[in-house]
Amino acid sequence: MHLRLTSAFLTQRHRRGAALLAVLWVIALLIGLVAATSLLLMQDIELAATKRQVFRARMLSEAALAIAMNPDIKPDDPLLRRKVAEDEEFIVEMTGEDGLINPNVLLQREDKDTLRRIFLYWGMNVQQANTLIDRLLDWVDADDMSRVQGGERKLYNSNGMPFNRPFRSVEEMALVSGMELVEEGYPQWREWFSVYGSGVLDLNEAQPEIIAAVTGTDIRYAQNLRSQRLGRDGILNTLDDTILDMTSALAILGIPAGDPMGLANILSVQSSTRRILVKVRVGDLERQTAAVVRGALGQGTTTILWMGER
Repeated sequence: MHLRLTSAFLTQRHRRGAALLAVLWVIALLIGLVAATSLLLMQDIELAATKRQVFRARMLSEAALAIAMNPDIKPDDPLLRRKVAEDEEFIVEMTGEDGLINPNVLLQREDKDTLRRIFLYWGMNVQQANTLIDRLLDWVDADDMSRVQGGERKLYNSNGMPFNRPFRSVEEMALVSGMELVEEGYPQWREWFSVYGSGVLDLNEAQPEIIAAVTGTDIRYAQNLRSQRLGRDGILNTLDDTILDMTSALAILGIPAGDPMGLANILSVQSSTRRILVKVRVGDLERQTAAVVRGALGQGTTTILWMGER
């Protein structure tokens, strides 16, 4: 009788232990499910928050760009630097795109003198410069007739090259035969060009090296012009900036009055094309939107030529 009671008791204990173990497994499974669900919810919440930040950043970028495109807004206007909320702000930087060289305009004019001065400044010899000029001209013209030192399809031995149309991007210039010499000798050449510029060089916006190369003046004169343009703080688009007129700019560069070098068609002191860079912060998200627009300050409507985001 005692053995029967003991056996029954042990069986009952085993059953209770098994039931307890099963309950523990169920609890563990539920905890795992709750944790997985919470993780998925957190990911959804974070994704939704990120999407909200991106959307808000885009809205601020477009608003800031609209302000900057107003023809009456100057680069140092306080409206271009604004804190919208505790964790939201934007800053707009504006520069004259005509401080860069438009290769298409120079080639359309067949301005070999200016192109030659640029290539010689980069360290090429006269023969190399003349050859490259002819090949650039052959690349953008509409016919298949090769210039004396130029090159059409036979030179490239590739379908579709040269394109026989104006350059659509600065990077496309690297495809022209002879540009590899420029790449080796002056790899920062891309920083000199823009296919969106008006075709005249804005002396108030261009870097000293570009001014010296285009005009043939001494680099020290070009650096002096830049120094006077930026004012005492040396920063562009601040209150102490000086906007130089053509007479003053040419005098600083040591170029005699009367346009003895025929520079009237390639120099200016105001950009009709501007590059706008909008920097936006929303929380910990930072975005940049850039645009090139046509339309001088205070002169009518503004047209977007190009826009990109990153």
